Amino acid sequence: MDANARAQLSSILSDLREVSRQMNNAAAQLRDMRGVGTELCADRLEVLADKYDAARRHLSNID
Repeated sequence: MDANARAQLSSILSDLREVSRQMNNAAAQLRDMRGVGTELCADRLEVLADKYDAARRHLSNID
């Protein structure tokens, strides 16, 4: 893998980490709220964050 591809992969991994972090933060904030569906929305955000983390882990294995 050349330097340009490595830099792009690093950028993608960083973006995936940030999106996952933001989803988890949003889920935590939703859990503090009261209302119809907030718990379900928080759960779904956490599931999506886990999927982004899994994608990041798979991509980090690329050489």
